[in-house]
Order: sequence, then C-alpha cells, then structure tokens
Amino acid sequence: MDLLNNLNKEQQKAVRIKNGPILILAGAGSGKTRVITYRIAYLIKKGYAQPWDILAITFTNKAADEMQTRVYNLVEDASEIWIKTFHSTCARILRETAGRIGIPKNFTIYNEKDQLNLIKECIQECNIHNPGLTPAYVATVINRAKQNLRTIDDITLKHFYQSYNDKLATYNALDFGDLILKVIELFQKDKEILKYYQNRFKFILVDEYQDTNRAQYILTRLLAGKHRNLCVVGDDDQSIYSWRGAEIRNILEFERDFPDAVVIKLEQNYRSTKKILKLASEVVANNENRKPKVLWSNNEEGEPIEYFTAIDDSAEAAFVTRKIMELRYQGYCLGEIAVFYRINYQSRMFEDNFVRNHIPYEVIGALKFFERAEVKDVLAYLNVINNPNDGISLRRIINVPPRRIGNETIEKLHRYQRENGISFFEALKRVQDIEGISQNTSRAIQEFTRLFEQFIEKKDTLNLYELVIEVLTQTGYLDRLKNWQTDKEYTRLKNVEELIRSIGEYIKQWPRAAISDYLGEVSLRSEIDNWNERVDRVNLMTLHNAKGLEFDVVFITGLEEGLIPHYKSSKDIVQLEEERRLFYVGITRARKRLFLTCARERKLYYGTSKRQISRFLKALEPLLIEPI
Repeated sequence: MDLLNNLNKEQQKAVRIKNGPILILAGAGSGKTRVITYRIAYLIKKGYAQPWDILAITFTNKAADEMQTRVYNLVEDASEIWIKTFHSTCARILRETAGRIGIPKNFTIYNEKDQLNLIKECIQECNIHNPGLTPAYVATVINRAKQNLRTIDDITLKHFYQSYNDKLATYNALDFGDLILKVIELFQKDKEILKYYQNRFKFILVDEYQDTNRAQYILTRLLAGKHRNLCVVGDDDQSIYSWRGAEIRNILEFERDFPDAVVIKLEQNYRSTKKILKLASEVVANNENRKPKVLWSNNEEGEPIEYFTAIDDSAEAAFVTRKIMELRYQGYCLGEIAVFYRINYQSRMFEDNFVRNHIPYEVIGALKFFERAEVKDVLAYLNVINNPNDGISLRRIINVPPRRIGNETIEKLHRYQRENGISFFEALKRVQDIEGISQNTSRAIQEFTRLFEQFIEKKDTLNLYELVIEVLTQTGYLDRLKNWQTDKEYTRLKNVEELIRSIGEYIKQWPRAAISDYLGEVSLRSEIDNWNERVDRVNLMTLHNAKGLEFDVVFITGLEEGLIPHYKSSKDIVQLEEERRLFYVGITRARKRLFLTCARERKLYYGTSKRQISRFLKALEPLLIEPI
C-alpha cells in the first residue's frame, strides 16, 4: 500500500501486524504518532477493521487532536474512530451507561480546582484544625487511592475519604480518578456491558504507555480481554510521572502480561542532530531499570552542545537572554526557542530579563484560560443548569453578579442543607422555611431559583450558544462586564467574549452536542492543550511540561544538585533514575541547538545558597564546549 512507502522498515512492521499484543518501544523523535495513525489507517484500508472497531488512547487532548487530524487525512470516514484520552474515553462510556451503576448521566466532572474546593468544604465541616492536613495533601492521598484501586480500609484518611466521596455523590459529581474507577467498577459488576465494549473495540492502541497508572492498566486489560489486539506504544526512558501515579513496570513487564507479544523497537530519530542524540544516549545509558535501545539518526552532525556555568542565577538568566537575542539575529524564530527549568519559581529571573530586553515570551503552565475567574463563573452557570445538585458551582455564582446574598446567608443555607440531607439547590427553593434570612434576601434567592428553573427548561430547546447568551443576558453578567472602567475589567470582558466565541465554534463543529458534552470536554482540558506553537514568543516551562513537545533550540537551566536531580530524589536509586530520565526528555526536545546552564549561587528568600554542579552535567563535560 502507498502509505507504507512513508515508513521505515521497523515502522512498517509495526503497522502491518494484524492480530495479537504488540509492544512498540518508540524512542524520542522516532515517529510514534505516525506509526499509530498509519496502523489505524492500514487496519481500515485492508478491511481488517471498521472505524468503529478502533479505540486509540492518548494522554492529552492536544495529542488526541493531533492524532485525529492525521487519521482524518489518511482515512475517508474516520468519524466513528474513538481517539481520546483515558479520561474522555471513560467519561463517554459513563454518559452512555452510568445508569447501570446508579450514576445520573448529567454528572459534573470536577477538575483539580473544584476538587480542592470540595476538600476545603469537608475540612471545615469535619472541624479539623491540623495544619498538616492541607487540601493539596488530602487531594494527593485521595487521587493515589483511586489510581491504585485501594479499598477504603487501605487508606490512611478513611473517614475523610468517605466524607469526600459522599459529597461528590450528593453533588452528582465525579473527579478525574472517579472517571476511570467507575468504569472499572461498571465492567466488573456488569459483564454484559463489559462484553459490549470488548466486542466493540476489536483493536486498541495506547500511546505513552509508560505513563499509565494502576487503574489505567487494569482498564486497558479489561477492554482488551477478549480480542487481545492491544498495541501499546511508549518509551521507558521517558517515564517521568511516578509522582502522579505512573508505573514504569507497566511497560517494562508487558511481555510478562502477554508472553506472545511482538516487540518492535523504533530507534531511528528524525528530530535531533547526531550530537544531541549522542549526548542523550550518554545520559540515559547510566540507568539500569530500562530496556536497552540506542537512538541513531541520518540527520546532520549539528552544532556543538554548549554549557555555561554562571556566577549566580542572575548571570545565568542574562546569558540565556543574550544567547536568545543572538539566535534571533541569526534567523531563529522565538516560537522555536524553549527555556526549561525544574521548578516553577525559576521562571521569574528569565521573565525579568525578557521584559527588560523586549523579548516576547509565554509561560506554559501559568493560569489557564478555563481557570480564569470570569470564565469559571460562566461555566459554573452552565454546570448548575446541567446538574442542579452541583453545590460547588451553585455557591460560586449565587451572588455573581451581586444579589445581596452574603456569606452569612450562604452559610445558613448550607447548614439547612446538611441538617435536612438535601441538595443546596433544594435548600434555596425552601428559603422561606429557614430562620434568620431577611425578606429582601429571601426574595432575591427566590428570584435566583426561578431564573435557574427557566434556564433548565430551556436547555433542551436552545443550543449551547443560544443558552449561554440567554444566561449572560438574563443574569446581567454581561452588562456588568460591559461597564468596565479598568484594564483588568476590560480583560475580563474580553475573556468572556472569547469563551462565547469558542462555544459558537464548538456548536458549529458539533451541532447536536448536549451541554454535558461541552462541559465534559472543557473540564478535561490540560494546561498544555491551549499552547499555540505558532505564536512567535519564547516558551518558558518546566521539564515535565516539555514532554511531547519539540523546538529548534532548547535551554536546560538550573543543572545543579538539588534541582536536577531534585533534592528529594538524590539519595533514592529509583527516583534518581527518574530524574535522569527527566533530563533525557529535556535534551531530546531539541532539534538543532542545545544549551545547558547552571549557577554557582542562587538567591532564595532567606539569602544566597551555594550550589554544586549537577552530577548529570559533570558526567557529560567531555562532550560539551564552554562558550567564549
């Protein structure tokens, strides 16, 4: 077939295998997305599969969108192929079948911020005053428990865990962990449903398999249990997410799970110069817990890798800034330049230098569009229309715009809700029965609930775009923003207008989409999904956020003991190997030029800290040159 002409020998082998388990060890820049998309196209064009027989799972919406675009360019009718993230796959399954385990289809998906707000609510209600019991810590315990499929008896904060899950049920909400957990629960309890999805997805492809956690691993095994046509693609050398539950053993032990698996290594790199690849190979070869592979390339030898040891972090930032200005003069686009660091706070010094030197930049991982207050307000309105039991969203907008419903009144409503075992929305409807609420406030609440009941009635007759315009008009939210007086208020108006525009585009693409479809998609977006590589400005990001991206020029900064490797990982062999993989990921993002920097002193809030050059950098010095 013509499409095979665009692949190398090993890629062709991966594409042409029809049945059975396949492990594709895809080194950095080896064309793994091409292999996945061409395999999908090959299965369909050869008649081995219909589009609806195929499920392809990725880890970010950005990767799913890219994969979908590529498949659509290869296959005439690809609309029935599921190309989704783990979470969006499970969200769709639950929308279709959740009634079988007692979950209403209009459930709300709580993102990380919503989860933290709910945890704060639980802490307040439990009257806990333990300074160590922060919402972030509790969220980590809860998420790990769900990722690892632990029973409540195995959890340290079992009482709190139960309280949190009870609240989720009251609000008809699921967190990210629940999406996968509930599908596994559904499959284990309802063999008929499991059989349906096993029969539906005859061919399953999983990208970035090294990043799967326990729950994702079990879900994949369940779905592939009948046909066993499971193709997993990944690179154990790029496993860098153990801190959020990823288990590298899932890819290292794939052949134990599937003894008949075909193993294919993609070792030809199409991205980087030979010198960059040699450096990357030197780094990762020091890890013992890995599958042996050696990246090679037909690309040019390339420029030497430069490294710079600065007096302090200020000099480090000045060096990076000067180099970027030189590169710009040489013809490099700013959008093809990236500065990586280990910890978010390191960006500030670079930002200061870029501002002083008029260098446009973007911090990847800064406040996301859908996390901005005014955007969250509008989404909260839509969430309540879709799911009136969503107490977190309801309390967010009960007094937005101001309706003279203060915090004291909200607390009385909340107390009445708890005492009577009802939803917050139901408590609002019973406001006249609640003592201590004035007549004026009671009338404002009644007007608010009547407005929402009208919106709920209209949600099935208006499309989402029409509905959001109705909401913003009837509530007075848009009028209030239009009376802006400061730059900040003007920005808020523009953000809401951008949200309206994006909803209009969504409706054009998916005219039959329900409100729950849109809200589900928005809640599952990650910060990297909104990154636009076409914008000409320098990209600042952590090494973890750099995964899956590539740039002509890369600066890896802060190569010091305590940062790379991180001080928490420096004495643990397993964690140290992950830090080395993180460094390897950073190196292999570079196409043409690579710069490595460190500082002998770093300014911290309590003074100046002396630094030691990273052991990773010291081991590479023979392969590097120091700039003049």
